[in-house]
Amino acid sequence: MNEGRSYSKYKLVGLAAGIVIGGLSYYFEVLQTIKILVALSMLGLIIKKPVYAVVVYILSIPFVSDMSALIMGIVVIFSCGVDFIRRGQFRFRFTPANLLLLLFTITIVFNTFLSISPKGSFRDFIIHSVAIGILFMLIHSKKSHKDIYLINVFFTIVAAIVSIYGIYQYFNGAPMGSGWVDMSQNPDVKIRVYSVFENPNILAEYLIMAFPVSIALFFHGDNYIKKAFFGLTSLLILICDGVTYSRGSWIGLVFAIVVFILLVDFKKIILLIPVGIGSLFVLPTSILQRISTIGSLKDSSNFYRFNLLNMAIDILKDYWFSGIGIGYLTFREISPFYIRTMDPYHTHNTYLQLAIELGIIGIALFLLLILSIFKMGVKSIISTKSKFIKYFSAAYLASLSGILVNGLAEHVLYNPKILLVLWFIIAMNLCMYNLYSEES
Repeated sequence: MNEGRSYSKYKLVGLAAGIVIGGLSYYFEVLQTIKILVALSMLGLIIKKPVYAVVVYILSIPFVSDMSALIMGIVVIFSCGVDFIRRGQFRFRFTPANLLLLLFTITIVFNTFLSISPKGSFRDFIIHSVAIGILFMLIHSKKSHKDIYLINVFFTIVAAIVSIYGIYQYFNGAPMGSGWVDMSQNPDVKIRVYSVFENPNILAEYLIMAFPVSIALFFHGDNYIKKAFFGLTSLLILICDGVTYSRGSWIGLVFAIVVFILLVDFKKIILLIPVGIGSLFVLPTSILQRISTIGSLKDSSNFYRFNLLNMAIDILKDYWFSGIGIGYLTFREISPFYIRTMDPYHTHNTYLQLAIELGIIGIALFLLLILSIFKMGVKSIISTKSKFIKYFSAAYLASLSGILVNGLAEHVLYNPKILLVLWFIIAMNLCMYNLYSEES
């Protein structure tokens, strides 16, 4: 009897599905119908389990438009919110960074509405709101080892795919923007890859944050197949970052590697010395040329940045307390009154740019937030007995370290996708601390 009812139930479901598919096929083309069905299936999946929403979000960021990436971020927030309501198990998870996060968020809100151009600041306000909203949902939803491992795997895989396309560009050619390289100082640099991003520096910023996670997966691998796979993804990311010829990213990446080794096994840091010296004999001439121009004012890019920083300091002198308002559009609006020989979008320095946009309170809160995250991360790495927590806490701290060092030469909060990934890295640092706290 029950079998007959079940059979009838499945017949009704099948009939309903057939009617829906038939109706969609009538109004749309076959390919469009397939896309709609896939989208509906994915929506059902990510609402059922928020970790799948996070995975889709990570997979989509490099390949979709800025607006689509923001929409995917909103889907993550929605999925987590539905899960909280369905389970009725929302739990406020306290971390030492919570108050600083709240104060920094309030600062962004105030600096949007008190901006010299509220309309110009609204763009970055929305991006930060979505990114911080995702952070809030991630740190207050319970994450298992399996969930975090799944997120790490897909983050690494998508970075490897991005890297493969970048390496393909290197061998097959790609248009190079004017001003990307000073040919008089770097005659052997014929191409700078950018893969699916707008320019090489943005690609490099993305790869800096992904590389330590890939390395952690390699160390955590419990068999030769996993170690070989994540060893390969790490190599692909490393090679692709090399052919971006982004000098700031190279320094950031080296710093990230040093931080990771110090946190995981500081005794092995001595091995970096022969590796560093040996690399000088095997690196291509084009990379060695590029390294030699780091800090040289004969290089037009460095000279431009140096002059821009000097001029931008005049803005900071006038707006050191209140800030001009968050976002590059406000900077574009006010910079012509101070910088008449250039037309910059930002200062190419994250810390100076944040000080200009958010004032002394905003930059102080940001630095205190970063310091708090490092303090929590180091505490969990030193105290935990779990290799999982140790490796991935070290990885996310290394990712944050690398991108922040790169921030000395680039404004890493300018591009929406990099901004979203950076806040994701901050969120994962806090998730790892929560995992450590629960297991302690």
